Amino acid sequence: MSRENLNVEVNPLEEKSDKIEFTVDKMGLSNPAQTIPTDVDYFLRKKQEKKPLKIKKDRKSKLQGIQDYSEIDPFQSEEADSEFGFKEALSKAFEIDNLFVSGISNFGKEDGYAIDFDFVPTEEMIKGIDQYPEYIRNAFYDARSEEHFYDIEKQVQERLKTEEEIAKLGWKGFGARMIAAVADPAAIALSVATLPFGGYGAYATVPSKIMRLKRAFKFGAIVAGENAVIEAGLVGLDKYKNPIDIQYAALAGFTLGSPAGWIGRVNAKTNAVPKDIVTSYKKLDSAAEKYKQTLELQEIQEFATKHNLDLNPEFIKNKRMILTKEANSMNPKVVDDPRNAPGVGTYWEEAFKKTHFRFDIASQLNRSPDPIIKRFRETFVNDPVVGNTRGDTAIDWKNRTQYQTMYDYMNYREIALRSFKNANKDVSFKSQFDIEERFEALMSDLKEFPDRFDMSNEITTEMRKLSSYAAKAFDDTLDIVAQTGREGWDEIAGRRVPNYVPHVHSPSKVMRAIDDYGQDQVELVFANALRDMKGDLGDKLFTRMIKRIVGKISNSRYYGQETDLARAFQGSNIAVVREFLEGLDLTEEQIQIILNKIQKGSGNTLDPNARTRLPFQLNERIDIKNNKTGTIDSLSVKDLTDRNLTRLLKRYNQQVLGAAAMARFGNFKNNKEYVDFLQEVKERGEANPKYKNIYRDVENIEVVVSSLTGKQSPLERNGDPNGFMRRAARLAQDYNFLRLFGQVGFAQGAELYQAVSEVGLKTFLEANPGFKDILNKLRAGEVKFDDEILEELRSQGVPVGLDKFMHSPVGRLDNELDIPLDSTGSTLDATELYAAKAKRFVADISFLNPMTMYSQIIAGRGLALKISNNVNDLIKKHKTTKVFNKLSKGDQVRYKYFGWNEKEFNEIADQISKHSVYKDGKYQGIGLDSWTPTARSHYSIGMQRFIDRVVQRNDVGVMNRWFTSDYARILTQFRTFTLGSYTKQLMNRLYVLAETRGKDFHTYSAFMASMIGAVQFYAVQSYINSFGRSDQKQYLEKRLSPENLAKIGFLRSSWSSLIPGAIDTALYPFMDDLPFSYGRNTEIASQFFSGIPTVNLVSSTFDTTRNLTKLAFDPTYQASKRDVQQGLSLIALQNALIIKNINNIIVDELGE
Repeated sequence: MSRENLNVEVNPLEEKSDKIEFTVDKMGLSNPAQTIPTDVDYFLRKKQEKKPLKIKKDRKSKLQGIQDYSEIDPFQSEEADSEFGFKEALSKAFEIDNLFVSGISNFGKEDGYAIDFDFVPTEEMIKGIDQYPEYIRNAFYDARSEEHFYDIEKQVQERLKTEEEIAKLGWKGFGARMIAAVADPAAIALSVATLPFGGYGAYATVPSKIMRLKRAFKFGAIVAGENAVIEAGLVGLDKYKNPIDIQYAALAGFTLGSPAGWIGRVNAKTNAVPKDIVTSYKKLDSAAEKYKQTLELQEIQEFATKHNLDLNPEFIKNKRMILTKEANSMNPKVVDDPRNAPGVGTYWEEAFKKTHFRFDIASQLNRSPDPIIKRFRETFVNDPVVGNTRGDTAIDWKNRTQYQTMYDYMNYREIALRSFKNANKDVSFKSQFDIEERFEALMSDLKEFPDRFDMSNEITTEMRKLSSYAAKAFDDTLDIVAQTGREGWDEIAGRRVPNYVPHVHSPSKVMRAIDDYGQDQVELVFANALRDMKGDLGDKLFTRMIKRIVGKISNSRYYGQETDLARAFQGSNIAVVREFLEGLDLTEEQIQIILNKIQKGSGNTLDPNARTRLPFQLNERIDIKNNKTGTIDSLSVKDLTDRNLTRLLKRYNQQVLGAAAMARFGNFKNNKEYVDFLQEVKERGEANPKYKNIYRDVENIEVVVSSLTGKQSPLERNGDPNGFMRRAARLAQDYNFLRLFGQVGFAQGAELYQAVSEVGLKTFLEANPGFKDILNKLRAGEVKFDDEILEELRSQGVPVGLDKFMHSPVGRLDNELDIPLDSTGSTLDATELYAAKAKRFVADISFLNPMTMYSQIIAGRGLALKISNNVNDLIKKHKTTKVFNKLSKGDQVRYKYFGWNEKEFNEIADQISKHSVYKDGKYQGIGLDSWTPTARSHYSIGMQRFIDRVVQRNDVGVMNRWFTSDYARILTQFRTFTLGSYTKQLMNRLYVLAETRGKDFHTYSAFMASMIGAVQFYAVQSYINSFGRSDQKQYLEKRLSPENLAKIGFLRSSWSSLIPGAIDTALYPFMDDLPFSYGRNTEIASQFFSGIPTVNLVSSTFDTTRNLTKLAFDPTYQASKRDVQQGLSLIALQNALIIKNINNIIVDELGE
């Protein structure tokens, strides 16, 4: 490897920027030494404006002028008298800090000392070692004889003297060490090899003007990673070298990396990267990744605390992404695997799990006679009544992980979008939809080709920041799935593509192309992009493959499988390509021929993924004729891909994390293993004549897995989500939301009071944040809490006030499954987007979003405080952290719902006692980053389940499978909460009472608190709505009568569920004035059929049309107040505050 020339007269530190940051813990330490290197300590303290440490002089040493090397710090001022000039210091620095020079000087060196088998270090020798810094003491352990021991001591003293003299030069000494570090052939090779990643290349000169300041910091981060690898090599070669200098290397990288970014660069596009450098880079990069993965966060935190340093937040966040081993997993591929045995609970637990009074997916799977299906439920779906005592589930884990990986991006997107609109006010767009599509396309290009936008005025600072959040989300998602054992993903993570954006085919674009050009010509486009494969495959197989690919993409069943295809196109693992090809219904022989061709490669590319993907040339164009217009158009495969970054990121995150969950909890390493599992379950069920519901259970499993992996419900697998009827169904539901949900925030009173009851009034008052502060955060468009407890919970994916931004309207979604749908070019695209934004506006002004956020915060912060206080009190009282058995029976049952059995809860209690942060007697922090990973995981699971039950959020296991389709959701609209509360609230409370034999005051108080909250909020709502009515007094007397308030308290409580609707439905044929007729927040009927919003919409539209016809043609007709009110109910926002009062006046004026 040739050596680059470096102009050593140029000091890179002369061109400095105020933005250069010292970051000590980018990499962290595996075994931190007792002291930080003196040069690092000096400059850190200088930046922090602290005085350097003084030398401790309490021990004699053989080295003249120094008393104690164990905590040496020669920096009494910024620059002391040194025996070295700058050039001599630079020469010595090369011996210490340059891997090339260090390697040469150590290569072939003979030790010169024979082994003296009688040599035993004396007590004086051992004590003498202690006077030296800890990092260098290991050198003495290599001593072969007494003479060798003292020769080592002499070398140690010379090394320490050299470092001291270099350090005395202050900035000059520091610069010398860093120049030596970057003037390293290994560093140069590494940097050249990282050119695709933004490496800084050769650096013979420093430009006189700093032209690329912003890009420099990107290089700074990469240099840090490179230097740490090189430094690890130095430590291995040089036994006198401080292992902690790996941190020094990271610091040097960040400090020198910025100037390095300004130095002349090699153009990677025109200068080929030699293969030996690529190979060297891969080895070094692999070593660095393994090194980083072995670090323990607790060790690094202890080091930082000891030396008064701040940890890099990104480093901490990355450590959170390291997964613990999943205890609650199954392995259906091994029949006798003990993990496949379903758990058996108490009598009441089993009774409530299997009761036929439940209709949800979880209960139906619980009742299966096949043990593996029961086990599937335990590993994939939480039971909404009794919880999951075995621990985490795939659905819960995926939800938390999505919050962890996507929160920063989704939280900031609206800010970036506003900045784009402000910067492009003069640009004409057809609609809001076109604005957002342009924004998203630009974001995709910025993410994938950042160099193109260095000077662009169209790209704002906020958009660049959003792009960095997208990069982080892609990387975090990839890091997580690579740890789960999902086939091929560990290799993808090791060969990740820089600036990655998935090239996902758009089914809508492909179908439009087929409509415009015909199937045959679209197949020609794909054939042109894959033409390198045609010669080896032959015409027949090649044509068959192309037809199957186009047919797969243009089929409605393709929705939810976009990421699989992107992986096959962009490089992944050969197993992934096989999996994709198997989905094309090709024979095994045909698949093997294609795979052989891929693995053979073309030999003309250095793309590391070239032998693991279908060799699509995405930009290759071909001229084809438009059958409708007769024009000749040029089309490429890339023209048929989706370029909406948010849609691509959300889809990638959903589908990849779903695949990760399949591997983590079900040991399904690929899709074929899951398909084989389903087939085995079917065959086993069909062979059992007593198994009557095998097809129901299999379909339930498919619904769960579809929800988990971001695919359409199997009940809609043959339907097109872009079909007119499906879109009409979604739009009808959206419009119902706009016209009926204007006061839905008042319904949240029951949940708020229930949350207060769960944590206790005293705890609520301590944990209560300002409601005004929450409103301000919502208006700002970004939520970042100043509260340490909330931020700790959020960092673990616990849903504390995040829903609004995680589910913000960024495009069209397949309703509650939250599957992003691509654009179709239809005007309905814009309509659906407008409807989604309008729904969020209604959710804000109706106080639904603020109240939900507030209740989640109360629940999360309150439970954290309650548990901490209770645990610490119990530990203080009983002198042990094993306090689970000291809890009341009711608390034990509730905590088991969270997944906290005795072992888990006692482990959590132990961590709470060690790491809870109190200041002036007030609870300030949970200290989760200091917890053991296992305890932190258990705690996060429980907090998630608690919040999702108290402030109810349904998952797929809570519902019946028939309610997962667009058409069924029309029937259950505004009743999904009611359906979910049947199991999560009513049945759960009854289960707790059964386990405690009715002796749980906490449950009774929760019942009452929910009713009291419902009544109080209803009373306020009724009083406000009475303004503008001519019969205000009579209206209030009726609405606020004790009898009615009692009924309303029951109706709107979080646990009454289906009971009021069932009562009104049963009495409907016999009574006009039903008991709960006007108690619903939407003011529509409470009975099951006429209370369906879409039925109400159709009925009201028909009646109003008839009334308007009468009014137009019958001069004697006079509309009643009921007729006018029914007509107004068709208008969006008709029952919003103030508008409702105006409508009251209109009704009085126009109706009789």
